[in-house]
Amino acid sequence: MPQSARFLVFVDGSSLVNPGGPGGTGFVVLDRSRPALRFGGTRYTVDGLHAVTNNRMELRAVLEALEGVPAGETVHVISDSRYTIDALSKWIHGWRRKGWRTSAGEPVLNRDLIEAADARVSELVVSWSWVRGHDGHPANEIVDLLAQSAARGVAGPTEEEVVEALRATGVLRAER
Repeated sequence: MPQSARFLVFVDGSSLVNPGGPGGTGFVVLDRSRPALRFGGTRYTVDGLHAVTNNRMELRAVLEALEGVPAGETVHVISDSRYTIDALSKWIHGWRRKGWRTSAGEPVLNRDLIEAADARVSELVVSWSWVRGHDGHPANEIVDLLAQSAARGVAGPTEEEVVEALRATGVLRAER
């Protein structure tokens, strides 16, 4: 995990029925220069004209997490979604060249969210890391709980629980 990024971001998304929802997002944003912490999630029972899906919730989590991060700042995003990381860091370039078509010639799914996230990412200096989901990574487990709680419409983890997960991950010292 790069130590140089000012903002450390953990994200996850959940769709209880995929597709169909309801779904939820979960994110934790740590500003390592202060330190300051922001976390949360949003419940989606509908997603505009699109079905609520896990991939859409993963992308929405990125958008929500990056909201409010000052332009030009360094951000390291950690996700258990290879789809999200690859869509925003690799595949998007080919999709643009091909007129937003996949290698099979089909329209790219979730183009609206991918373009929105890419617009936000382009204002920042972003690096990406993948972690295995449901494998005991404390910060990934807490954003999973945030996303699941949002999808279910129930209270999610407390600030104390989020802070403890960040400590257990090794990205936050005990004195906070």
